[in-house]
Amino acid sequence: MKLSNNMILIIFGILALGIMAIVPLTLVAAQVLNPKPDVDPQATIQAMVTQALGAMTPTPTSTPLPPTPAPIYIPVTVTPVPTSTAAPTSVPVTYCDWVAFIKDVTVPDGSAFNVNESFTKTWRLKNRGTCTWTPDYMLVFSSGSQMGGTTSVRLPYNVAPGQSVDVSVLLTAPSTPGEYSGYWMLRTPSGALFGSGDKANVPFYVSIKVRQPQLSHGTVGGNLCYPSEFNPPMTLYFENANTGERIQFAIPENEMVYSVLLPVGRYYAYAWAPGYNLEGAYTETSGLMKIFSVEAGMTTPFINLCDWSPYPHARG
Repeated sequence: MKLSNNMILIIFGILALGIMAIVPLTLVAAQVLNPKPDVDPQATIQAMVTQALGAMTPTPTSTPLPPTPAPIYIPVTVTPVPTSTAAPTSVPVTYCDWVAFIKDVTVPDGSAFNVNESFTKTWRLKNRGTCTWTPDYMLVFSSGSQMGGTTSVRLPYNVAPGQSVDVSVLLTAPSTPGEYSGYWMLRTPSGALFGSGDKANVPFYVSIKVRQPQLSHGTVGGNLCYPSEFNPPMTLYFENANTGERIQFAIPENEMVYSVLLPVGRYYAYAWAPGYNLEGAYTETSGLMKIFSVEAGMTTPFINLCDWSPYPHARG
């Protein structure tokens, strides 16, 4: 039998009503068998319908995303900032009166002198302070070996800060051999002593060695054999055989012997009697003048002047 369109619509309508009648009964039975508190039936129905429709809707195929590239790490060099260990800068210390020692102008340290020998010590000093030195400032002995009677000397002129001055003192070596040091400072007009060093309290000094004097002379003696009953006044000569330098002595009348002090060396000896124009000499048997030596601290005897002639004697 052929169904018309109206018949088809009626049949679908009856089926729809039947389904709608059955669904509430099913839900009621489910709640009785498995009750769940606070479940909204309407929301449940809506969820079931949405799920059914979602199952019927085709899921679109998603396009895979391109892979994410791995991050590239670039090493970074971190230069550490050096920590300063320097002490904080302090304010420089200065003094009104302050010495800077420059040098020893004379008598360097360790200079040697004979006992009781005099010498002049000179220091070059710089005014390192902030006050001008005037001639009222003094160079004064501070300690150690004084080396003589001088204890203070005035400065020669005004010395402004930054200028230098040479200060000198006359000293005498002690009378006993050894090593000696004398310490000196400057003194203000008010009597305050000052020197060099970080606290302006270091003296400058003179340091010497005193030696036993070396003997540099010897004694020469002999006879004066003038050919007469008496000896006239005469002049005695000693001529250095190396340098030609002559040392002379006056011999009074009727002196038959002599004794003199001569420096160390080699000599010729002769005498001249001016009133008779005769020369006497210490000679060899040949008539030539003979050389003799003078030694330190020794006596050279028998240098007899017995060969007299109106003519000068030749040197041997």
